[in-house]
Amino acid sequence: MAFGTYRTERTQRYADLAVLIDYREYEGLWSWRFEQWLKLRLRDLGYEHIRFFGGTTCDYDGSFRERVCELKRPDRAVEYYIYG
Repeated sequence: MAFGTYRTERTQRYADLAVLIDYREYEGLWSWRFEQWLKLRLRDLGYEHIRFFGGTTCDYDGSFRERVCELKRPDRAVEYYIYG
């Protein structure tokens, strides 16, 4: 599931994406379809900029591991979350 890691430029910890979204209701691989599902829910929470990057793809099922999610709300700083 999701877990935290450390940023390289500062020692600020990335937050766990599960704090924002309970993705137990999603059934399927954590692939680009999962990210599209997440984007809809994050937009409902007021995020205008949503970007996924980094990580690896697991060979046996094609799902993402250690992906970073970059989020921004209007008039706020960029937030980083991780799942994988």
